[in-house]
Amino acid sequence: MATGIPPHEKAPDGARYARHARLSLIGRAGQEKIEQSSVLIIGCGSLGCAQAAFLARAGVGRLLLADRDTVQTPNMATQLLYDEQDLRAQAPKAEAAARRLRTINSGIAIEPVVADISAANIEPLIGKADLILDATDNFETRFLINEAAVKAGKPWIYGGVLGTDGMVMAVRPGHGPCLRCLFDLPPPEGRLPPPDVFGVLSTAAAWVAALQTTQALKALACGGADWGRMHTLDIWNGTVTTAEVPRDPACPCCNKREFKFLKPA
Repeated sequence: MATGIPPHEKAPDGARYARHARLSLIGRAGQEKIEQSSVLIIGCGSLGCAQAAFLARAGVGRLLLADRDTVQTPNMATQLLYDEQDLRAQAPKAEAAARRLRTINSGIAIEPVVADISAANIEPLIGKADLILDATDNFETRFLINEAAVKAGKPWIYGGVLGTDGMVMAVRPGHGPCLRCLFDLPPPEGRLPPPDVFGVLSTAAAWVAALQTTQALKALACGGADWGRMHTLDIWNGTVTTAEVPRDPACPCCNKREFKFLKPA
């Protein structure tokens, strides 16, 4: 694969990811699996920017970035891939993120998808990926991701951040709980204020994204992750709590395989 890196700047083969490969938890074999993997990130906001930057630097072979929005002024404090040129142009987030990531690692494939993720398009996107990362800001889309991932048998990493708090759970369809085992239905509209109303601390988003990305790398490198364990983080007070989430034998999604959110309205 042509990297676009000038010959005098190319590192020796394997050197770029050597620090990850030297970790006994990943190893050379695990790093090679990461380099051969494809990850779909749904959302290019606070979480998605950090996830994408971590994964690009880790050498994930293909990144798909899906977001419908453009770069706006409030994004600049927490969304780490954008600059003021993107803001002036009101550039589509997925495209602006892809441009920046290509300057970070030109040796991987990066595919921006400027679209509103819905029941009409999520399944083909998930079909292109080995793993899905949630970087959304609403439960309706998360329930859609959950159903599409369970239906396809693809692992995905739930994550949410609000204020200085966050939550992360790795979902492996067929092995442990899915999101609907934890939340029967999305919260009523207005119950959870959006980030632009309640606020988000940039470091909280980065912390949540870092834990989500770690779970993703574990899954890609060795098939391991904290499947079915909910991590609750409070960066302001420096605390993390973890709890096992039981699989619901009556879950309409992962047990009964009723995919109501995947049915177009």
